[in-house]
Amino acid sequence: MELRQLKYFVSVAEHGSFTAAAEDLNVSQPALGTQVKKLEEEFGVDLFNRTFHGVEPTQAGTRFLSHAKDILEKVDFASKDISDLQGNIEGVINIGVTPSSGRVLLPSILDECSTRYPEIRLSCRQGYSDEMIKWVKNGDVTLAFSHEDGHDENLTAIPMLAQELCLIGPPDVIGKNGVPVDFSKLNQFPLIQERKIHATRDLLERTAKRLNIELDIMLDADPIYMRKQMMESYKRCTISVYGLFHDEVVNGKFAARPIDAPEMTRVLYIIKKGGEVMRPAERVVLDMIEKQIKSKIEEGMYHWHEPDWRPKRNKKLRAV
Repeated sequence: MELRQLKYFVSVAEHGSFTAAAEDLNVSQPALGTQVKKLEEEFGVDLFNRTFHGVEPTQAGTRFLSHAKDILEKVDFASKDISDLQGNIEGVINIGVTPSSGRVLLPSILDECSTRYPEIRLSCRQGYSDEMIKWVKNGDVTLAFSHEDGHDENLTAIPMLAQELCLIGPPDVIGKNGVPVDFSKLNQFPLIQERKIHATRDLLERTAKRLNIELDIMLDADPIYMRKQMMESYKRCTISVYGLFHDEVVNGKFAARPIDAPEMTRVLYIIKKGGEVMRPAERVVLDMIEKQIKSKIEEGMYHWHEPDWRPKRNKKLRAV
């Protein structure tokens, strides 16, 4: 068994196609097929089901895929660890960012990293919390922002900051900027929200159900640019963290009203795999992220707070 064969096998499994994998690896399809076939002969089982539409791992292939990824990851880690031993802080750090964390933090992190550590290359992917957790587990990203801690003993969740959820929308629809609004009044506002699979939407739905309130959600829209456009064009509102709409609130396009309930607070975590020693480059990037967040908390611009912060206004929501 060769490392090359493992890389080829993983690529075919992830692409679902020998053709696509060959293009991605820049090798000929016959050469790729030959190496995968050698693996199958070595194990004495088929690793893929070949169909007209492509390939998919067999039961044996699915189990081997997990092992192959783990082996390749450990080899990559060993190579980077030796490089770090020689005093080089370098390598590719894959970061997963949510829309709000990416919008606020990513530019300054990229600037600082390129200036102080030019041998570190940051690669970024944007998604929601559920996607972040999956990406960290799969090894697709090294560090990821998430509003969920993952509930997994194999993950480490580092709390970074707390944010209030706000009712955000055109001022003539939601009222005066900055004035708290009771959760029980949210059914009076026409809403556009992310899909139900996402953490903020799930929190809203569960809280509304507990209080026997039916929210007026007329549209599900994940892309934030689409939500903003629909809010402006159709006089709709959304419930979100303030940082996503900071610029629009500052220029008067939208107003933001915090929701008067401690439950409407989200903690943002950095998620990474647990039980693994961080490479120097990863540690450097994490330190930069922590530094940038502390600076933003002190500025108060995005209404960020220390992770253990909770608003001291109303009592906790109780079902009527």
